[in-house]
Amino acid sequence: MKTKTDETLTREYLAAVERETSMLPAAARQELIADLGEHLAVALAERPGSVHEILREMGDPRAIAATAFQELGATPAAPATDPGRRRSPVWLPLALLVAGDVLPYLGGAALALIGLAARIAAVVIVCRARYWTVAQKWTGLTLTVIVPVLAHIIWYFSPVPHHGSSAEPVARWTLITVVFLLTLAGTGWLWRNRRRS
Repeated sequence: MKTKTDETLTREYLAAVERETSMLPAAARQELIADLGEHLAVALAERPGSVHEILREMGDPRAIAATAFQELGATPAAPATDPGRRRSPVWLPLALLVAGDVLPYLGGAALALIGLAARIAAVVIVCRARYWTVAQKWTGLTLTVIVPVLAHIIWYFSPVPHHGSSAEPVARWTLITVVFLLTLAGTGWLWRNRRRS
């Protein structure tokens, strides 16, 4: 069985680091690869034949990439041209959040289930999206999902005898209006605070 040469192992290692850092700015990535290549060359000159040991000491390419991203204050992101994962447009989860709030009130169990599915899909998309920071996602989802759901739970399980009373329609429509305005405020906030990259 043919074993890989030191040069082949070195080239594969640097290629792995380059792949892992593909979202770094080109200049930073090239500087990192050049520095690593120089370090490898010096280490191999001092300790010929110990390429496996040197590469192990340098660390996993993913760890090197994570350190590089951290030092630059960047967040690693999937390449925009990655065919395996397309980015959803920023308006999609926001439209789903509004639809998820409105559909249950249009009548019918089917529309209520579609509204629930739309809301769940929106939460998943927002959580996976790179348009917002984690704190922004929490703020937006608190306004558009968490507070409205809690408001409905409190309404349906409150001990006040509101069902069947004459004040029920007014109180119910007040709740619906407040929840809808919260959803609009949350989606508007997410829209204003989105990253435009």
